[in-house]
Order: sequence, then structure tokens, then C-alpha cells
Amino acid sequence: MIDQAGLPDSAGSVSRPRRRARRRELRCPLHPEQKIFSVSPKHHLYVTDVGQLMLRGLSKRRADELLAAYRRVLPLTDEWIECFWCDDCACTSWWHVKRHDRHNYSLNKVPRELWEQATGVIRVEGNPTVSQFSRRQARATGVLGMRQYRFL
Repeated sequence: MIDQAGLPDSAGSVSRPRRRARRRELRCPLHPEQKIFSVSPKHHLYVTDVGQLMLRGLSKRRADELLAAYRRVLPLTDEWIECFWCDDCACTSWWHVKRHDRHNYSLNKVPRELWEQATGVIRVEGNPTVSQFSRRQARATGVLGMRQYRFL
């Protein structure tokens, strides 16, 4: 290997630069000295409204052009929702992650509106095409759900 001065070490081999990408180092917003670790997949966000893009700093005209180009659904590649584990908190929590550049991220609590803009998540109010009876039956599992069939 070659040391920092560029001289080969005693083994005579040459070290190669690291090719694998380094892991993201995210810190807990509540405990800045503690690293947090991802425990879920990324749920990327998308935008369907001009107003949402204007909140992110685009002009109305540019927002209209972007949404028209992407057929009214614009995926946001630098924003997502992800669940992280913090050792100091000893719990998991969901965070809205924004990537500013290759190694800089910001974490904020997830507002309720962002869950409606995330891909791959279950709707909070449930599927609107499912009846109330089916929803109630799906929740009634196990022994407590069998009470209604006592007469059989």
C-alpha cells in the first residue's frame, strides 16, 4: 500500500480509492449528537397542484409549465418521508427529509398534509370504495370478532 506521502508500504501493494458510496450521516433533531438510522423505505413525495410548487419557490408560470410537462403529477426527487430510529429517544419517528446537496439533509416533523402527497402509504381515512360493514369486519379479528357469531 502507499501511505499518505505516496510511498509504498512494506507489502508493496497500492491502495485504491474507496468506490462504495458513504452512508448518510443523519443526526436526530432532538438529540444533535446522536446518529439516527433508517428503519423504513423512503416514501417519495409528489406534487399535483401549482400552489404546492409555488410554496417551494417557483413562479406560477414555471409551476404550470412543469406540471403540464409531467402530466399534472410531478415527482419530487429531493424530498421524502422516512422513519428513523434514535438510540437516545429509544423509539422510531417519521421525518420529512429534504436533500439540499449530496451530503446535506434537513429533517422536519411530518405535517398531516404531506402524507397525502407520499407514494406507497395507506390513506388515513381508508379506501373510499370499501363499505362501513367491510371496514368494521376487517378490524374485528380474533376472539372478540367471533362474538357476533355465538349463535352458530
